[in-house]
Amino acid sequence: MSYGPADLYVVEFAGSAEPAQVTTTLRDVTQAGIITLLDLAVVRVLHDGTHEVLEASACADELGLTGVELAAAGLIGEEDLIELTESTDPDTTTLVVLLENTWARQIAAAVGDANAVVRSVTRFPAEVVNEVAALAGDD
Repeated sequence: MSYGPADLYVVEFAGSAEPAQVTTTLRDVTQAGIITLLDLAVVRVLHDGTHEVLEASACADELGLTGVELAAAGLIGEEDLIELTESTDPDTTTLVVLLENTWARQIAAAVGDANAVVRSVTRFPAEVVNEVAALAGDD
């Protein structure tokens, strides 16, 4: 098994907001070995509603990702990118990131070696976890 579990993040930035803070953090956790960036692209929805797709290599300087290698560039196809951003409002920038949970490689390998099957994985967004935790603390 080459990779562990992977997550696809579609993060929308309205108006003039830029993804540099997010991409800087992605670079840092990639360099720390916590995640592996498999693929990354930027989709800009222009004022007239047309989609402009930029691969990571085309905007690496702008995103602060110069020198960051994508382990599997091209896994997210252009059709996928358009579909993922079809309901995005004009004048927005969307960062689409496929990242591997590098820390989980050993767990995935152990499950496979044990001839076990993962039946379900549920990802809860941070906002939901924090909201539920806050409510639980109010008791």
